[in-house]
Amino acid sequence: MNRKRTALARMGLLVLAALLLGAGSRSHGCLICLPIPTTSSADYLLDSDLVVIAREDPGAPYWLRIVKVLKGDASGVEREFFLEGPLQPAPSPNRNREVICAYGSREGRSQPEWARVGDADIAFTPLVDEILKRGQQWKAKPKERASFFAEYLGHRDQQVRALAHLEVARAPYDQIRGFSGALSPEELRSSLQNSRLTDWHPLYILLLAQSDEDIDHQLIAGKVRAAAEAGRNLHLAAWLTGWIEFDSDAAFDFLQGNYLSGPARDAAEIRALSLALSVHGNRGHQYLRPRITQAYQKILERHPAMATGIVTDLMAWEQWDLAEAIVPIISDPPPGLDQASLLQLQAYLRQAAEKSPAPGALPESGSRRVLLLILLALLIAIPVRLSLRRWKPGRAVSP
Repeated sequence: MNRKRTALARMGLLVLAALLLGAGSRSHGCLICLPIPTTSSADYLLDSDLVVIAREDPGAPYWLRIVKVLKGDASGVEREFFLEGPLQPAPSPNRNREVICAYGSREGRSQPEWARVGDADIAFTPLVDEILKRGQQWKAKPKERASFFAEYLGHRDQQVRALAHLEVARAPYDQIRGFSGALSPEELRSSLQNSRLTDWHPLYILLLAQSDEDIDHQLIAGKVRAAAEAGRNLHLAAWLTGWIEFDSDAAFDFLQGNYLSGPARDAAEIRALSLALSVHGNRGHQYLRPRITQAYQKILERHPAMATGIVTDLMAWEQWDLAEAIVPIISDPPPGLDQASLLQLQAYLRQAAEKSPAPGALPESGSRRVLLLILLALLIAIPVRLSLRRWKPGRAVSP
């Protein structure tokens, strides 16, 4: 029995160590303005072994014949092929058109397959050539990729414009902030009024937040106020991020009075708020981290299920002041908080204990010393308790 307890405890500590090592790694994308799908046609071009221009057979839908190789060696591939799932099917396909196709293994599949990337028209084909030329350069300097596509955000060709939008939307927020001149404020306001472009509205909001014009600042702040009054959360994360961008004091005062105090808000609204705070803490106004941490504490009081994402940020920022707020969440986990999440919370507590002042520097009351002892006890006891909770049922039926 003791051996099993020891083994389970070690297992818990190993998982804890893995979480500690991985806690600093974060997604580099903005998360706020990234639509679905997240795979762009540039990904197909750069990740495939073979890229060609092929001509459709007018008498056989989706049967194509290679007419030009843009990348790779086509010697071992059939010159004619059937395209089962077009990547971007046209509304009224011309069966004799030329299209750009990529051949390779993707999405974990072992067998290579063909994917249609786009029409080989006068605007898209030169862009494909440029993408293929810059592929290796972008691997070494990934930020140059988003900067390259930002210049095409306002392009007249729909294929080019759609690709540029997706590539820019995947960029980190701190880089998106530098693309303010890619689209004029007039274009952004017009696009925000177009309901057909609603998937791209978060990107337009973040770009508009870089404007120096009062009309744009009033628009963004007004959208947040209207959303709070109506209880809406559509694109709320983007509107909040934008307001914090150009007037953080007013934005935080409003959030404190309308989202972090008073009647409880819907969880979707608070998730949007948390996302906006996280984006700024990681890639925006990082000097606001102390205020963001205070806001996180308010969120934890009413929405403890959001602790995992909050703790991920706190560990990355080395902010340890919310350890006391995490203890009750571990002691009485809310529904939906799984074992991996609890282990991550423990990792935060362990780090908080290690980063706390030496015993001699603690207050005379000793309250912090007691808290640290509680945290250390939790670090030892809870991994064992959680593991035993899963182990004991199996033990009861074993011979």
